[in-house]
Amino acid sequence: MEKESMFDPMEIDLLKELGNIGLGNATVSLSQMLKNEKIKMTVPEVSLASLGEVPELVGGPEKPVAAVFSKASGDFSICLIFLMPVESARGIIKALTEYKTCDFCTYGCSVIREVGNIVGASFLNALSFLTGFTFKPTPPVLAVDMAGAILGTIFAETGYSEDFILLIKTAFNTEVTNIEGYLIIIPDLEGIKKIIDILGLEISP
Repeated sequence: MEKESMFDPMEIDLLKELGNIGLGNATVSLSQMLKNEKIKMTVPEVSLASLGEVPELVGGPEKPVAAVFSKASGDFSICLIFLMPVESARGIIKALTEYKTCDFCTYGCSVIREVGNIVGASFLNALSFLTGFTFKPTPPVLAVDMAGAILGTIFAETGYSEDFILLIKTAFNTEVTNIEGYLIIIPDLEGIKKIIDILGLEISP
């Protein structure tokens, strides 16, 4: 990724480790939500990208997806999007509802919002624990559409001025269902610098 040139290798490793810890924490809450099913998380793939690259990285701009979006304010601003293929979202709904034909009914949408909320909150909790920063997230919003349409709308509405995001690809696998998805983190660049400064100091000998 050309955006990785914005940071040195050690800083990139710090950002990737933050992503690993954040999604690792999500497995416990997701397991409880899935009636204590044992969850195996694939090793997250963490990368830095420009806004224009994101639709292709998540399967293409015309890929049907479900996306859960929230903002958080506090020591700095951050926006989180948990995006998953429609097939994964439908699998979760069928695993957690008695109505196998529910699809994106009211209850089904509530289930997907909660999954996205768990993943996003787990990342923020890990970030708060490691840095001491505090965040107050907004209620999650769900959208189901093509990836390009959803991401274009979110990027425009956030008014984000930096051409830089953190993208984490992973999957949570159980005997009941597989949750494949991407956590897209739209950061305040000054906030990212604060994170790197604090985490860098903590791991320094």
